[in-house]
Amino acid sequence: MANNNNVLIEPLANGMTLVGVKMAEVSSAAFSLMVRCGAAYDPPDRLGAATVLAELVFKGAGEFDNRTLSDRLDSLGLQRQENIGTSHTIFSGALLGDNLYEALGLYADVLQRPHLNETDFHTSRALALQSLASMEDDPRQKIGLLTHTAYLPAPWSHPSPGMFEHLQTLSLDETRKQFQQFFSPRSAILAVAGKVDFDQLRRTVQNAFGDWTGSEAPSLNFAEVPAKSVHQTNQGAQVHIGLMYPSVGYNDVSFFSGLAAVGVLSGGMGSRLFTEVREKRGLCYSVSVGHQVIGPTGAVQGYVGSSPDKAQEALDVTVGELRSLADGIAPEELERAKVGLRASLIMQGEATTARAAAAARDYYHLGRVRSLDEFEAAINAISLDDVVAFAQEHRPEPMTVATIGPKQLQIP
Repeated sequence: MANNNNVLIEPLANGMTLVGVKMAEVSSAAFSLMVRCGAAYDPPDRLGAATVLAELVFKGAGEFDNRTLSDRLDSLGLQRQENIGTSHTIFSGALLGDNLYEALGLYADVLQRPHLNETDFHTSRALALQSLASMEDDPRQKIGLLTHTAYLPAPWSHPSPGMFEHLQTLSLDETRKQFQQFFSPRSAILAVAGKVDFDQLRRTVQNAFGDWTGSEAPSLNFAEVPAKSVHQTNQGAQVHIGLMYPSVGYNDVSFFSGLAAVGVLSGGMGSRLFTEVREKRGLCYSVSVGHQVIGPTGAVQGYVGSSPDKAQEALDVTVGELRSLADGIAPEELERAKVGLRASLIMQGEATTARAAAAARDYYHLGRVRSLDEFEAAINAISLDDVVAFAQEHRPEPMTVATIGPKQLQIP
């Protein structure tokens, strides 16, 4: 069935849903395939299993060995990416529209008939361990993960990169079990955007994925946990601060007001945090906040990078600015935030990759696909009263604060 001439929503009998979005005047296409096998489904003593599995399934599948499969994907000009989220592993790719259908056939092998052999397993696990080790050289990524893990309840708090001791003892049999349990068409979403012929897309997906079978993944309950502070001692010349506090989910009526509130705080060099914490006081070299969608809910996650002598004051001023949003905002602040949201919308509308991801996200959270016009109307309708009311109802508390530096800081 189709919502209109440009949007297709086609449920398959096996529980998978095909979502298509036609984009005029483009020659490319992109897809986003969501499988319910995210980090939250990793066994508690084998964190990182989903990350290893997402690498391993491309090491040969169907009739193709590792090298042949890689060559076939490369020959299609495919730019691919795998993202292990909290609840889903997302396989995405972009390529010329004429090559889309062959690529989907190859991905059908990857998701249904991977080889999962011993040699390739050890390679995939080694790559996951190297990636985890590289985070030691990326404090900003490390503090983000530390904040996320401290803020969320288990199993939502499972870190997608995993843990060293878990990855080192992960076995091929356990990884195969993960595949058998969670690589399933049940609740899977395949979203395609760009140069697509809906009839050919239907036929291709039905032929490639129609016989895929599997069981439904168990539902995950989301429970609030008390806010807490966590600290990792590091005697370096920088202090990294992460913070996180509750916000609204993707399908909440005030979602766009929440995005505007974040835009006022952190929407470029004219934003409150950049102006008050960095420019006026020189307390940090970097400060920002962003809105995160986490399963059925949402959160604001922030970062401050400072020096040991200024870190506490930088945190104090940052939290003060977050709290003062409820006291009111100026019209020019809202307009600047709305311009930023519109700019993101336009870029999303012109990029097949972004449209495919948005279509998959829309269908997962809303059961439908919103048009760009609907997005723009929602942004244009945001008023000063809306944003202030949101800030008053969703104050930055309880707040989780994580720090990496010489000493632990205090939440003001």
